[in-house]
This record gives sequence, structure tokens and C-alpha cells, in this order.
Amino acid sequence: MRVSDKARVRQRRIVHGGLILISFSLMFLGKADLAALRNLRMGSNDFLAPIVDVVSAPIRGIETMIEGVRTVASLRAENVRLQGENDLLKRWRRRAEILESENRQLRSVTGAATVENRMPITARAVTAPGGGFAHTVLISIGSEKGIVQGNPVVTADGLVGIVIDVGRAYARVLLISDINARIPVILASSSWPGLTVGQNGQFLDLQFLPDEAKPTIGELVLTSGHGGVLPNGLPVGRVDEIKDGKIRVRPAVDFRHLNYLSVLVGGLDGIDNSNLDLADFYTPLPIDDLTRLLEGLNSSGKRR
Repeated sequence: MRVSDKARVRQRRIVHGGLILISFSLMFLGKADLAALRNLRMGSNDFLAPIVDVVSAPIRGIETMIEGVRTVASLRAENVRLQGENDLLKRWRRRAEILESENRQLRSVTGAATVENRMPITARAVTAPGGGFAHTVLISIGSEKGIVQGNPVVTADGLVGIVIDVGRAYARVLLISDINARIPVILASSSWPGLTVGQNGQFLDLQFLPDEAKPTIGELVLTSGHGGVLPNGLPVGRVDEIKDGKIRVRPAVDFRHLNYLSVLVGGLDGIDNSNLDLADFYTPLPIDDLTRLLEGLNSSGKRR
């Protein structure tokens, strides 16, 4: 029995020792396996990284191309949108320019002269003024608005002309620059009477001034009101040049930019306007200084 007990104890010791040895062996093997696996993984990474990089390069190119296509499509859509906005802004700009031009044109008649017993009616110039043979302009107003022959036409700057033909919705204006236009006027500074004669150009001639009259450059020339067709005090122009006994007047109105005009309606009661020859309403100064001139004006400028 003793022999068998000793044998068992020896066997147990051998088993325990073997187990301890196996445990330590497994521990060493585990440590060795971790290092080996780490080394293997790093080696495989070093081996596979270039391959993955080569394989992924086309994929990255494709992705870049797709992104570029998306960007181009987005830019095209943005470009179309911006072009639409640009066209809209251009239309608004043109509209603003038109309104600004109309506003500027309407301001030209806002301060037009108003005369007692005459009512201003605004009209638009339909045709361009001036020509080789006649200086007239067609306006968009006629007899349906009370326009008649002889109505003066003005702007804020001064006298434009006289209505000579009237239709139902349109009328024709003879400009003071026309060769047939003769306007009875006075010099603003001295009240000497005279007559402006159109030359179918940009200047007027001032004629029939008395010898005593001494006009100066820049002197204002006004309508005298003689004959009653035109009211007195409307600006006709300014003396522009005095040379060799001829006096040139620059009109107060720029006929190249006529757009909106004011027609002075009324004030023609008792006046025969069937034949508008303004020369019939004017008589040159007589030699006798004591006689009456231009409805009560004598050569000294005093009313009698």
C-alpha cells in the first residue's frame, strides 16, 4: 500500500509539473504568435499597399471625373440662371432708361409759360422737326382737344411755334425757325420792337429794328404780343451775333430735342386766324417818333 501511495504522489507531481510546463510553453507561444502575427500583418500591408494604390488610382480618377461632371452640370445650371437674371436686369435697365427719358422730356414742359386766358395742354411730338424745305413738327393732339389754328406752342425754354393745320387727333406746328415764320418781338432790355425771321436753320434773323436800338450779345428777345395771336413775354431767343448790320438770334428752344410740348389754348377770340401770316400783324417803325408803335409802344418804349 505504501508503495502504491508513493507511486500516486509521484504521478501527481509529474502531472502538475507537466501542466506547469505546458502553461509556460503556451504563454511563450502566445507571445511569439502575437509578434509573428504583427510582423505578418505589417509585411502584408507593405506588400499590398502598392497594389491597392495602383488599383485605386483609376477608381479615384473615375470619382474625380464624376465629380467634375457634376460640377460642370451645376455650373451650367448656375450660368443659365445668371443669364436669365442678367436678361431681366437688362430689360429693367431699358425700362428705367425709357422712364428716365420720359421724365426728362416731361420736365421740359413742366415750367412752360402760362398766360392769362390761355390753358396749356401737353402734347407729344410725333415727327422729328426740321427739314430741307420746311421746319414743322406733327403733334399728337387735335381739334378733339380744342386745338385751333393760331395756338402758340411752347416749352419751359420758350416759344416753339404756332399751330397752322389741325386734324381731329393731330396738328402741325410751324416752328419759329421756318423761313415763313415771322414773329413780332421786343428786346427785353430796351423794349425796342422788331421781327424775327426764320432761316430754315439753327438761327433767326432779327429785322426791322429802329436805328436807335442798340442790341447787345446775349440780350433776351421776347414776343411783343402784337396782333394778339401770340401772347407777350414768351422767350424767343437771345442775340447771338451782330455783324455788318445783321443781327442773329439763337432760339431759346433746342429744336433737335423736341419731345413734349405745351399748346396754349384760348385767347384768340376776335382774331382772324384763318390766314396766319404774322407779317400782317407787324408794321415797321415809322420815321416819326411820336406815332404809335405796336399797340401803344413808341420809340422810347413808353406806352401812349
